[in-house]
Amino acid sequence: MKTHLQLFVLFLFVSILTNACAAKQSEVGPGVVPNSLQTIEASAEDVIDFAPSGNWDKISADVTDIENAWNSYQPQASKDGASQEMQDAMSSALSELQTALSAKNSEATMQASNNVSAAIVELFALYHPKVPVDIGRLDVLERQVILDVAAKDYTAATTSLAKTKSVWEKVKPSVLENDGKNVAADFEASLTTQESALNDKDEVTLKSEANNGLEIVDQMEQLY
Repeated sequence: MKTHLQLFVLFLFVSILTNACAAKQSEVGPGVVPNSLQTIEASAEDVIDFAPSGNWDKISADVTDIENAWNSYQPQASKDGASQEMQDAMSSALSELQTALSAKNSEATMQASNNVSAAIVELFALYHPKVPVDIGRLDVLERQVILDVAAKDYTAATTSLAKTKSVWEKVKPSVLENDGKNVAADFEASLTTQESALNDKDEVTLKSEANNGLEIVDQMEQLY
């Protein structure tokens, strides 16, 4: 009888331990983006916000956060399915950001930071987050339109806007399925205005409308 009781207790302990392990695994399963990658994304956006004003102390702190977070994430990158190409893209973008920071070049710093964001978005995709990765890509591309126009590179801006429209067509069904009819209509109207401004090489209107597009992308994220 005592042996049976001991076996029962042992079985109960193993069952509890197994369930705890399963729960722990679910915390890092699909849909959960590692904190290190989230830190990089948030810090990169910070850099873009602060670069125009030349707040180099704040930018330096954000770049340090990006460096530390990337170093923290790298040991698990390959295990989680990140290709060498994806890792190289992030490392290259970070190197560009460090160089731009050293030179205190606002334009180069913003571009390098957006390149970091672009690389991170692709790493986000490995974890199948709740908010579609294509919405993150829209964020990167709309910022790129602004950067291209600021550099007066209308050829690059045309390419960036074309990519924006292409990504939008892919994610639009998901936005609509999540009660985003009005948001979708607003974004399409913004794209139309951006395209018209680009054709006219109207820098002021294009920058303003691309910024509006970024705000609408933020609204898309809130749908999820």
